[in-house]
Amino acid sequence: MSAALEIVLVSALPVAPAYMLGVYAIRFLLTPRSPRRHALFALYCAVLLGLKPVVDFYWQYTNDGRSLAILHGTVMALTLPVLLWYCFGGDWRRRLFVLFPYVCIQSVFIMPPIILLLQTGLPLRPVWQVLFLAASAVACGLAVLITDRLARLVEKLPGPVYTALAAASPAVNLLFNLDQARQSLQGDSRLETAAILSWRVAELGLLLAAVFFWLLRRQAKQTVAIAAAREAMHQRAVATQQRSLTELRTLHAAHRENLEALDALLAEGRTQAALDKVRALTRQESQAARRYADNPVADVSLAEAARRCGEAGVALNIRGTLPRDCTLPPVDLASLLYNLLSNAVTAAAAGPRPGTVDVRFVTVAGRLCVTVENTMGPRPVRQQGPGHGFGQKILREIAARYDGSYTLEYGSGRAVATAMVCLPAKEETHG
Repeated sequence: MSAALEIVLVSALPVAPAYMLGVYAIRFLLTPRSPRRHALFALYCAVLLGLKPVVDFYWQYTNDGRSLAILHGTVMALTLPVLLWYCFGGDWRRRLFVLFPYVCIQSVFIMPPIILLLQTGLPLRPVWQVLFLAASAVACGLAVLITDRLARLVEKLPGPVYTALAAASPAVNLLFNLDQARQSLQGDSRLETAAILSWRVAELGLLLAAVFFWLLRRQAKQTVAIAAAREAMHQRAVATQQRSLTELRTLHAAHRENLEALDALLAEGRTQAALDKVRALTRQESQAARRYADNPVADVSLAEAARRCGEAGVALNIRGTLPRDCTLPPVDLASLLYNLLSNAVTAAAAGPRPGTVDVRFVTVAGRLCVTVENTMGPRPVRQQGPGHGFGQKILREIAARYDGSYTLEYGSGRAVATAMVCLPAKEETHG
């Protein structure tokens, strides 16, 4: 073994765990498919990242080995997305998306210590090696926290946008490594290349920071808009209740007048006329009021849907019912039913005739399933204006909150929306 290589190994091997941690920390953003695949990823990081400080330090110490360093970085850029895909589970988009943001953010934090490390010359002193290990751990921790938050924000973007960003992440990472190779060919030493790349990394870091704050602002605006939509739904429910109360008072006054008229007919001895009036009143009462569900929240929501269906000339059919003691919180229940029914009535009203909205309630084994099927035109109807545009998002949030699911399917001129939630226990509802 040459003296130069011996010096490189003595300096590089103690800091090799820090290089390994630089990529292995991605594991904390993802879920391994199995212990065996987790071990495979750890082995990959140990071997490939264990070689990196040796290659870099050899280039720095001897001004040789540049081609080997470029080849090493290219191999990593090509194989890392494959390992992430194979070794980790969950949504493939997250597995690929976190790659470039994490590498970029971690580089922003670790490049200054790397430059200081290379400036000290070889062999490295133990104090520098220990400080570099600590700096690498801190850099990886910060990169994981920021990347996880960024990934959660990106996951809230529309599906096609999220998919495009996920597919672009490994490609951009490869381009960044190729640019690093170009810079390496132009520079004379590893230190010079690291100094140049630090500016590129800083620029990318600023770009990611701008995207991060833009996504935060977008999420804040969406949160406010969703809160406004919920408030609008609440106001509509209150208006429906007030309208029902007014109708009940009107019916009560009409009953009083009819009873007084019956008393007058009986007092005059007009028995047959009184009997005819009773029969007429019975027919009117059977058609005047209808109870749609035992649960008051569901009854109000269905009554509002029935009113809108009547105005639009759409038939409303209800199967099953929702019990009065349903433990789903009234606010979430009202939001769930309002969005399901509102979307269905709007689509049926804009579709061909005869239009129908079929609602089915099923409560079994502690789960509530609401299915709404409606006729529709050739294309889904998008409601516009304040308070609209968040129905699907609200339904998915409610379903996720209660360990359920929400699906929407189109086909043969009909749309079928199904929301399933696990009903909380009574102790959870009142506790």
